[in-house]
Amino acid sequence: MRVAIIGAGISGLSLAYYLQKLGVRYDLFESAPQVGGMMKSVKRGAYQLELGPHSLQMNQEMQELVQELKLEDEVIRPATKSLNRYIRKDGEYHCVPTSPKRLLLDSFFHWRTKLKITQETKLPPEEVPEETVSHFFKRRFGQEVVDYLVNPMVAGLFAGDPDKLLLEKTFPLLKDLERQHGSVLKGLDMQQDLPRKPVFSLLNGLQTLPEAIASKLVSLHVDHKVEMIHRSRGKYLLSIQHDVEGLADEEFDVVVIALPAFAAAELLDFTTPGLAAALHNVTYAPMTVVHTAYRKHAVGFPLDGFGALHPQKEEPFSLGAIWSSSLFPRICPDDEVLFTSFVGGSQASDLANLPDADILLQVHEELRENYQISTKLPAFQHCYRWPAAFPQADMFITDVDQLTQLLEKEQLYACANWISGPAVHDCVMYAKQLAQKIYSQRPSFP
Repeated sequence: MRVAIIGAGISGLSLAYYLQKLGVRYDLFESAPQVGGMMKSVKRGAYQLELGPHSLQMNQEMQELVQELKLEDEVIRPATKSLNRYIRKDGEYHCVPTSPKRLLLDSFFHWRTKLKITQETKLPPEEVPEETVSHFFKRRFGQEVVDYLVNPMVAGLFAGDPDKLLLEKTFPLLKDLERQHGSVLKGLDMQQDLPRKPVFSLLNGLQTLPEAIASKLVSLHVDHKVEMIHRSRGKYLLSIQHDVEGLADEEFDVVVIALPAFAAAELLDFTTPGLAAALHNVTYAPMTVVHTAYRKHAVGFPLDGFGALHPQKEEPFSLGAIWSSSLFPRICPDDEVLFTSFVGGSQASDLANLPDADILLQVHEELRENYQISTKLPAFQHCYRWPAAFPQADMFITDVDQLTQLLEKEQLYACANWISGPAVHDCVMYAKQLAQKIYSQRPSFP
């Protein structure tokens, strides 16, 4: 068996790594000269900046990967013991309680909303076809929960709009709790003892992870853009730019697409026009990442947590900010603090497209107001644009999932965040499972 993997983001790299461990022959093609996709870290003077994911969650797959790649000494745990999340409401930041019981005791929600929350356990479960995140939470907890908890969380995690994202694709666990226990709160009470996945970073940036995986791969081909996939007599042939190794003459039994949906659509227009058409419909949210540093003495707000999110009801400029230097102090000078702000998302996509100077200025002004910053100018600012940052799990993603499953019968697979979920640990876990699935089919090949 021989497998072609197209795309060397974290999904394609992880799949190649796990196939190699299983002894499956593969070739991994990447059109760019470097690997990693959105896992991008840069050094700007004294500042270590994450342009993609800011931190990773340490689930079982990530723990094993870090150990096998011998990256244990690179792992950085959060410096602060407090991973509190804050949400802006009525012009002030409020620490979000970490449990439903604490939420009922806190003053964050109106008493009518608290009453609605207490009655959630009595509501009968419902099956709503293609239910959105907003509809689900409004049905079970009320509109204020949607406006001031769900909206900022969905925007922060997925750059998405809860009025459009599907519940079962975005928060499948919550729907399972309603089905199994008749109530989300009852289900959460039964799972309250489950340990939270700790977050971590890496000493020289998170880009270290994809580069470490790439260094272990024996069949990685960068600067090799696959332009077309041909299927003939049950085998696959690839048209490849800069094919100095003659790989276009090789036959592949399996092809795995590990590209963004829009890139996969262009590649598959000829091979599988049905899936290509569905992939063309996948929506991506733009995002601009802004890093801003200030001298510590100029910041009047205590940065004792992970960061803060902004509901759309508050009419903010940014979606919120991570208090990066509170988590990982080494990333900026000792006498400074570093914020990572996020502008855009599907609910404010026009803001992500403003000129750099406008974005930098408005982020600075918003930070000054929100965090009682006395200085007129930041010590440092940097912005980076992702025109297509996050695939949106809306109604169009359902067709993609169904068609992708059907094409697995023809040994054409997908391994990307539009099918696994956007979190890095989800991509790695999905890649590991797919490697096992492909490996299990070896006997079916001559």
